[in-house]
Amino acid sequence: MTNYSDICIIGAGIGGLTCATRLIRAAISKHLRIRVFDLNAAVGGRIQSRKIDGEEIAELGAARYSPQLHPNFQQLMQGSELPHAVYPFTEAVFHERVQEQLKATLLSLSKMVKEHPHDSFLQFVSHYLGAAEATRIIMATGYDALLLPIVSPAMAYDIIKKHPETQSITENAANEWLYATDGYGQLLSQLQGEAQAGGVQFELGHRLLSVEKSGAEHVLAFNHMGERRVHRARHLVMAVPPTAMARLNLDLRSGWSAFQYDSLPLFKGFLTFDQAWWQALGLTDKVLMAENPLRKIYFKGDKYLLFYTDSHSATYWRDCLTQGEDVYLEHVRRHLEEVLPLNGQPLPPIKGHFYKHWPHGVEFCMDTDADHPAALLHQDGIIACSDAYTSHCGWMEGSLISARHASQLLLDRLSQQGGAANDAKAFDTSTAEGV
Repeated sequence: MTNYSDICIIGAGIGGLTCATRLIRAAISKHLRIRVFDLNAAVGGRIQSRKIDGEEIAELGAARYSPQLHPNFQQLMQGSELPHAVYPFTEAVFHERVQEQLKATLLSLSKMVKEHPHDSFLQFVSHYLGAAEATRIIMATGYDALLLPIVSPAMAYDIIKKHPETQSITENAANEWLYATDGYGQLLSQLQGEAQAGGVQFELGHRLLSVEKSGAEHVLAFNHMGERRVHRARHLVMAVPPTAMARLNLDLRSGWSAFQYDSLPLFKGFLTFDQAWWQALGLTDKVLMAENPLRKIYFKGDKYLLFYTDSHSATYWRDCLTQGEDVYLEHVRRHLEEVLPLNGQPLPPIKGHFYKHWPHGVEFCMDTDADHPAALLHQDGIIACSDAYTSHCGWMEGSLISARHASQLLLDRLSQQGGAANDAKAFDTSTAEGV
């Protein structure tokens, strides 16, 4: 069975939903058939909200935003009228005087960043402090990614400034951070509802297998519940990250741009207890920076404990899980007891737990100094958007920026084609009148 759409959007994350809603608001696309496909059974992409004990919301993916850093997302939240609150985890607890050392080191070395354009951040810091001290200082930030060879000094400073846990040691210390108290799932439902009210059809549970160009159309092959389905579209928007693009026959490198992309894994582990024992330790609504694979431990009110890791530590927890959840929980307990001031007492029993491993949690362009377009245009006319194409890679802000550029590219094309069609119609009419 073959179906047809005027516009086909692949990906029902916040980027794909933004493309769909912006298109239906434009008069020129009012009567066009628009479909959104996604491999998952629900919209959301890397935004996943989950209730704990039927009440508190936990975010397995995107969790926070800053009005100062993310004005587009702030505007979207304000327009949604969904409740929000102050994100509590901007007060990090460091061991001993690590925070002061971090701040002093970053400030003193910032003047030399431009002198090391081809070094990694680890090489850069090691040049001035030695390898051992550089590793210790970088590990204290809680972000394993800062040790990777692909992370330059400029990238590292950008990461440190743009995260609430570490902004206090930079000039961004005064930035506010907020979160959606009812979860970002509500925001996605609003966007999906608006798109459906405008006539957009959603085809979920469809895994894209291939894309071919046939004349003026794109021919897409999907797998849906084991059945192969073919869909034809006049215009195609790929609202998926670079790793998903690379798995398809779309020739990401030569057909789209000369830029290179990479990704980092993320892991979030959530734990619940019968009692909020961390309140007696003065850790409520604080994040503890750990010098072990837990890396960053968050204590959310009296609700739950969360640890959030990236890169090597994320892989560590994934590997623990391959040995079974009992092994995973034993490692969690042991590492918590290493860093918490429990005075020799064992960690209280874990009541429940859940987790999420994101193999490609953050995707980004490796050419940090390049003037990267916010949306890509393929030689066959396919448009692609992703937060990875923006300076806000890994944030919902980047998805919005890229999606708005992508939808504008398509609207400009529709406008040009509409003008050409009207010119052709006027020519035909004048020719007929002259006969």
